[in-house]
Amino acid sequence: MPVPFEGLMPYAIMAAFFGLAGHGVQFIRYWDNGWKNDRWNLDAWDKRMMKRDFLLTGIKRGQSQEPVAPEHFKTADTIEQQYYSANRGQSFVLRDRLWRGYVFGDWDWS
Repeated sequence: MPVPFEGLMPYAIMAAFFGLAGHGVQFIRYWDNGWKNDRWNLDAWDKRMMKRDFLLTGIKRGQSQEPVAPEHFKTADTIEQQYYSANRGQSFVLRDRLWRGYVFGDWDWS
């Protein structure tokens, strides 16, 4: 028995809107990141260099080719804003410990 045409229209509309939303979010992240792809797996050095680049250029992914930093860079600093959290940032500790144990063999349960 054939499937009626009207039964497939809602699924096509839903698939189109999910695809549009996904590509829209991807484009906004790409645009907001200075027309570059997202950075992932960042360590402390990468985060510090991103902070330095932001202080030098005003853009998180910006870089400067000037050999001497501008005068305002000597006293510039950012303040990290902290929010109260009921779980004090401990919500994914077990998952992180399991991941580190499986990947790096570092089974720290202290």
